[in-house]
Amino acid sequence: MPASSNNFRLNNASQGGLTGPPFYSQVTDFLTMHVIFQLIRKTELGMRTLAAFCLISMALLTGADVIARGMSHPIFGSEEIVRFLAVLVMAFSLPYAHSQGSHIGVELLYRHFPRKVRHAISFCTNLTAFGLFCVVTWRMFCYATSMRASGEVSLNLELPEYLVVFATALGFLWFTLFLLQDLFIFFKKEAQ
Repeated sequence: MPASSNNFRLNNASQGGLTGPPFYSQVTDFLTMHVIFQLIRKTELGMRTLAAFCLISMALLTGADVIARGMSHPIFGSEEIVRFLAVLVMAFSLPYAHSQGSHIGVELLYRHFPRKVRHAISFCTNLTAFGLFCVVTWRMFCYATSMRASGEVSLNLELPEYLVVFATALGFLWFTLFLLQDLFIFFKKEAQ
């Protein structure tokens, strides 16, 4: 194959790198973002499954504890386990709730605005939420690290609480990635 017909060639040493047709970088950027978005979605599916498992476990444990209390034999530490499971349900379902748009929205005035104003409000909301949850995620990881260093455990069962805080930080991280994805989609739509 002649060198002139080769679309992908190495540049000389001064330029460095791989080049191709003009659309090459746009295609690779799109494919890279598509792969990242697919990974985010698949991980969100796993987190949603974990949240559902935690919710079912929480309901079963609460029901079993109520029955056991009726027989004067309560399940030791059930309150702690239910509390941990409730936090995990919230943390692992947050990305799913955002991806489905099932969060609370105030649309009484919003729906009456022109389309461009609604887009601007959505962009500002997503940008502000992204910044806020970046800080929240960072601080949650810092808090979990300090809890691990101090050796803090739960009162009755002496379970390490930092694991639940790390899991919560992971849920916030994935929620933040969904917000970032929304911002990328917004810019992609604006560029078209």
